[in-house]
Amino acid sequence: MMRPHEFLNAVRERAVARLPEELRGWRARVQYAALQAHYGNPRLHYEVWLVRKTGRIEIGLHIEAERETSRAWAAFLAAHADDLRASIGPGVELEDWTASWSRLHETVPLGPLSEDLSDEVAARLAAIVAATQPLLAEAGANAARRRAAPGERRERWRQRG
Repeated sequence: MMRPHEFLNAVRERAVARLPEELRGWRARVQYAALQAHYGNPRLHYEVWLVRKTGRIEIGLHIEAERETSRAWAAFLAAHADDLRASIGPGVELEDWTASWSRLHETVPLGPLSEDLSDEVAARLAAIVAATQPLLAEAGANAARRRAAPGERRERWRQRG
């Protein structure tokens, strides 16, 4: 049986190996009973959390920003729910987790921490990352373009009427 730190490091390595080349550049850390990885914004991160209290392993995308930002990202993901479920699977759930945080996640049973379980969890994590990260990156780039050209945005608004 693996120790939690060993297990989560194995999940990280195996998930990266399953990702397309363009998604392998995440920043990841293992801390206590969780693996967290992000692409430049730690408030929007992927997480594998060993939840001993519930006997489950949570695998998902955590949106841990201020309330309005978290809700906006969650609404964006909800608009893509059918596509996300088609590529990730029907077990994934989008929910408001706290008053200001949201998460897109699924859980699997927390059994003995083994090589087989780390491979299963890595596959699920890689599926979530591969399905969501391109959408998030595109939405972030679009938002940055809108912020960079505020005069242009106002002008287009005026032209509409």
